[in-house]
Amino acid sequence: MTLKTLVTGVVAVAAVGGAAAGVTSIASDVTSPSPAVQPVVWDIPMPQEPAPDLQAQLLQTLQALAGGGSFVGKGSYIQGGIGRIEGIAADRAYNLAAAEGKFPLTFNVANIDDAGGVVSADVTATSALGTTASQNVQFVPGPSPSGWQISKESALSLLSAAG
Repeated sequence: MTLKTLVTGVVAVAAVGGAAAGVTSIASDVTSPSPAVQPVVWDIPMPQEPAPDLQAQLLQTLQALAGGGSFVGKGSYIQGGIGRIEGIAADRAYNLAAAEGKFPLTFNVANIDDAGGVVSADVTATSALGTTASQNVQFVPGPSPSGWQISKESALSLLSAAG
């Protein structure tokens, strides 16, 4: 179905519906009061303002991961933890980036969307060299000191983007 067909069908349905409503209103008794318009909710959550307190917690998670030290000790910040091989690979990548002068990183977290326990946010990281990279990152509640972990999918995505 093309967009033109879809739009034509929607317009036709609206025109027929409008004509039927007009005929009904003409045929109805003029003395009867018109029904009040009722708001309708279709189980669709209304967009909410991002919780500003989440931004600080998410930043804490990101800063802990980008801080110095072995990744083996940072397992509480990643959903499912970090295995031995993953930790060695992450330490190697971190040390290489640190040798190139890319650390410390600064983070900007925007467009925080809390979807019932899973939070997604647009994260922009800026290196000490001034280069920036942006990616949508998902966070899940976890045992880290900030209360949030990076989801396993986001962690793998970040790792593949860095490699």
